[in-house]
Amino acid sequence: MRFQLSPEEIRSIVNPKQICGNFTGNIIQITSLQEAQSGSLSFLANPKYMRNVVSSQASLLLLPKNFDYTPRENQTVFFCENPSISLSKICQHIAKLNEHSISHEIHSSAIIHSTAKLAQNISIGPYATIEEHVSIGKNTVIGSGVFIGNHSSIGYDVKIFPNVSVMPFSTIGNHVILHSGAVIGSDGFGFEKVDGCHEKVPQIGNVIIEDYVDIGANTTIDRARFASTIVGWGTKIDNLVQIGHNVKIGKNCIIVAQVGIAGSTTIGDNVMIGGQAGITGHLHIADGTQIGAQSGVIKDTECNSTLLGSPAASYKETARQFASLAKLPEALRKFNKT
Repeated sequence: MRFQLSPEEIRSIVNPKQICGNFTGNIIQITSLQEAQSGSLSFLANPKYMRNVVSSQASLLLLPKNFDYTPRENQTVFFCENPSISLSKICQHIAKLNEHSISHEIHSSAIIHSTAKLAQNISIGPYATIEEHVSIGKNTVIGSGVFIGNHSSIGYDVKIFPNVSVMPFSTIGNHVILHSGAVIGSDGFGFEKVDGCHEKVPQIGNVIIEDYVDIGANTTIDRARFASTIVGWGTKIDNLVQIGHNVKIGKNCIIVAQVGIAGSTTIGDNVMIGGQAGITGHLHIADGTQIGAQSGVIKDTECNSTLLGSPAASYKETARQFASLAKLPEALRKFNKT
C-alpha cells in the first residue's frame, strides 16, 4: 500500500514511552530490519533478530521500551510497550488511508429476491445472488459473485469478499469477515453403508457464525447433520481449514491454515491449533489447549494442555521422544559393534 507518514503522525498513533533521534523526513514503507533503507520503518518483536538492529538502515525503529540502543544520525527510535502491537496500529491506520470509499450501492447486475430484507448503507457487488427471505444488516459489504442462500441472516458491519458462498439457513453475526472462496454451510460429509454402497445421510442443520469472527480464504464449514455447527465469538480461522458437521468451536480460538476438524468435535475457548493439525471426530478439546503444527489429536484434552506429535501427546513427552530418536543412530552403531 502507498502511504507517507511523518514521525509526528506515527507518534500520535502509537504513543511511545520514549523517543530518541533526529529523523525529520517521511516514512514511505515498512520493511524488515535487514531490508530497511532510508524512509523505512522497522521494528523488533522477536529477540532472534536483536543483532540486526545495530546494522539496520531504517529511518524509524520501534523497539521495546527497555532496549539498550542509541540511534545513529538521521534515525529516530520509538521505545514502545509492545512494538508488534504498535506496528499493528500503524498498519490499521495505513489500511484506512488506502480503503476505497464504499458507495453503499447495489450493482445493477446483482440478483436479489423480492423477499430479502436489506438494511441501510449496504453495498452489494456485481453478480452477487441474494435468495429469498435473506436478511442483511446495516453497513455490510458484499463482494462480487457472492452467493447467499435462502433464509440466511447476515449481521451488521460484515465484510464478505468476492466469491464467498453462504448456504441456506446460515446465520452470520456482526463484524464478521469472510474471505474469498470461503464456503459456509456446505453439506456435511455423512454416509451410511447400505448393501455395500455408501448412501448419503441428509444434512438438515445449519451453521452459526458468532460476532467478530474471521474466516480465511477457501475455508469450508459444513452445516450440521441436525442442529448447528457453531463458530464462537472472536475466533479467527486461517485459510484452507476444514470444519466438519456439528463441530462447536468456542470463543477467541486461533485455527491456523490447513487444519482439519472432524465432525461432532467440541473445541473450548481460547484454543490454539497449529497449521496442518488434524482432530478426529467426537472429541472434547478443553479450554486453553495448544496443539502444535501437524499434530494428530485422537483423544480428549485437559484444560491448558500443550500437545505435539502424531498421535498427539504432551509437549514434554513428545520432546523426550524426539530427543531419543535423534540419539538412536549412534546407539545402534554402538550396539552393532558389541
